[in-house]
Amino acid sequence: METLPGPKAELIIWYRSGVNHGTFLHIAHEEGLISNSSIHAGIRAPLARRKGDIKNDVRCGFEIITARDIDRIGVNGVIETLKSRVSGSRVYISVDIDVLDPAFAPATGTSEVGGWSTRELLTILDGLEGMEIVGADIVEVAPVYDNAGETTVLAAAEIAKSFLNLMVQQPAKA
Repeated sequence: METLPGPKAELIIWYRSGVNHGTFLHIAHEEGLISNSSIHAGIRAPLARRKGDIKNDVRCGFEIITARDIDRIGVNGVIETLKSRVSGSRVYISVDIDVLDPAFAPATGTSEVGGWSTRELLTILDGLEGMEIVGADIVEVAPVYDNAGETTVLAAAEIAKSFLNLMVQQPAKA
């Protein structure tokens, strides 16, 4: 095994192990913790193992809406795809802040250009009204990387407010 200090060593371990910050969904599916009604929206990051990563999502039954799909189907198309995929299910929403373009959320550990705007994401979340949202989280916000205007932190706060609005408007049944 190569011995490299710092980030390069971490990258080699990540690549060779096939484990990264996104694989928890595959592991949760394999352990029967989540259903295959899951959907990933706003995906645009490069894939370490393009065929392997896509095959894994297909094997798990996950549906994918890429960030660029919004150009083709629009915000309403994204909302309808999300709703039709999870309708009748209790829904947990996890927003990785890097779904937003770095112009709107620079403070994340994995910035990728070509993401959604804050307005697009908030409109999509508002469009989920009426769904049974049982929980939600926002991940990968790294305030130390934010700009003086704190755009990432402000976006995260608005996303959290949208989550709360959804859960108050349609309380989850026990």
